[in-house]
Amino acid sequence: MFKRILLISISIFLFFTGSVAASGIEVEAQYDFQLAVQYATNNNIDTLYLITSGGVYTTIDSNFFFINKPLAIVAKEGLAERPILTHSDINEGVLEIVRVNEDFHIEGVILDGGHEQTHGLKYAIRAGEWEGYPVNTGYNITVKNCIFRDFYQDKEVDGAGHGVYFLKGVDAGSVKVEDCTFENFGDEVIRMTETEKYDTERCLDTLIVRNCSFTNGDAECIRFYADTDTATTDAYVLIENITVNRSATRMMYIKNNRYTTVKNVIVTNSQFPAPDRAERADYVMQIQQVGSYISHVDTLNMVWGLNASDTRVSSTKGGDVDEETIFAFDPDFEDEANFDLRLKSTSHAYFSGENNAHLGDLNNAVVATPSVSPLNVTVVGNGSVTFSPERTGLTFVTGTAVTLTAVADSGNSFVSWSGDITVTTPTANITVDGIKNVVATFDVGTAVEDEIVVNEFKLSQNYPNPFNPSTLINFSLAEEGFTTLKVYDILGKEVAVLVNNNMTAGSHSVVVDGSNFSSGIYFYQIQSGDFTATKKMMLVK
Repeated sequence: MFKRILLISISIFLFFTGSVAASGIEVEAQYDFQLAVQYATNNNIDTLYLITSGGVYTTIDSNFFFINKPLAIVAKEGLAERPILTHSDINEGVLEIVRVNEDFHIEGVILDGGHEQTHGLKYAIRAGEWEGYPVNTGYNITVKNCIFRDFYQDKEVDGAGHGVYFLKGVDAGSVKVEDCTFENFGDEVIRMTETEKYDTERCLDTLIVRNCSFTNGDAECIRFYADTDTATTDAYVLIENITVNRSATRMMYIKNNRYTTVKNVIVTNSQFPAPDRAERADYVMQIQQVGSYISHVDTLNMVWGLNASDTRVSSTKGGDVDEETIFAFDPDFEDEANFDLRLKSTSHAYFSGENNAHLGDLNNAVVATPSVSPLNVTVVGNGSVTFSPERTGLTFVTGTAVTLTAVADSGNSFVSWSGDITVTTPTANITVDGIKNVVATFDVGTAVEDEIVVNEFKLSQNYPNPFNPSTLINFSLAEEGFTTLKVYDILGKEVAVLVNNNMTAGSHSVVVDGSNFSSGIYFYQIQSGDFTATKKMMLVK
């Protein structure tokens, strides 16, 4: 009892004599961190600054750190080493470091589940109910520039472990996980799946996971469920610039959520999931529902279970994958064997992302001048383009002389090249010595047009894209039927109905007038009979 009173006295002395910034206080690692959290909760302190370089912030208390008032835990700028946050429950019963029930921000900290001062934790950050406290709604969680490591319950190799985990009943606002590294997890790293199991429409409004790296996870890096009712509004989910190495084959599963966007991802050197998750060696990632979209993904050296899917990057229930941007090249890490996932200057992951962004965690894209350059080719009409030598991702070694050949589909003809090539011959040459943009335009041959039989459903990429203010969408129908073609914004709100009537089989074109739209990303989706397809377009004003 005397020790606890002494600790409280020392802590209060620190709080009133330490440096105060706004409503924040500085905390040294020598003090019981539970007392700091409780003091902040009871005295309207909104930020705890961790000021001990490499210090271990922990407690022997038998309760997790409970965030029931808005609070930020932030490493002070300029520290030589990151502070470490863990939990040293003397009874070895606490499963998580932090339980969140209010606005929470954590930045610049190592969350360590297997530290020598802990018995072995199952969760880093857990959100949701706790006995005696009602679950709050609409709170925001921001995790930035943190390292999560070694989460195996009781430090058992086969023990479960999670980074961010939602319990039932969570109804949060925005959850952002950015510029973070996750290492060594016994189960799903980010898991928000209780929505389907309980009477909850959705567990959050927005989920953004961006510029993060995952290593040695025994199940999905991200597993997220929306509810099964398609009439309710789903969350906006954005997964971009992710690097995954030496983790379970299935790195992501987003179930029943409309308007999920996944882009600029590298997944390499997978390993089989934990034995109790053995079925999760079937594909790399899957999205579901209308408006969900995957593009610009590179995978290499993957292992597969007996139930492996033919479609390794997949979408169902109306989702869409841009197959032309699903790659399989070596991203050329600096030293993968020693977990250095920085991209070498020779990596074709540079410029191979959407709009020539880089693939993977941008914290690994640190080279000042990559030695590769992109060649972007847009096809208008029905045809394709071949490269000699072959393109890797979207790039070539800078200075490469490339021969392009335009190949028209049956019943079509090549018209011309435009952009950085302006000739009318099907074969053209270009030196890729910087960012190059080329458009190959095809047209239906007038002499045989009446003989063409359209025997497939198809939704083409709009052209031009990006556009301002108008763009053309071509589609074809295999049979007559009632057809809708609608445009949605990035949050899933319907902004335009382009087609809403019975249409004949054959080829059709529709012009989109974006004069009244704001700049940004939009999705257009066609439905005709059992055929559904969705593509993405960008308006730039």
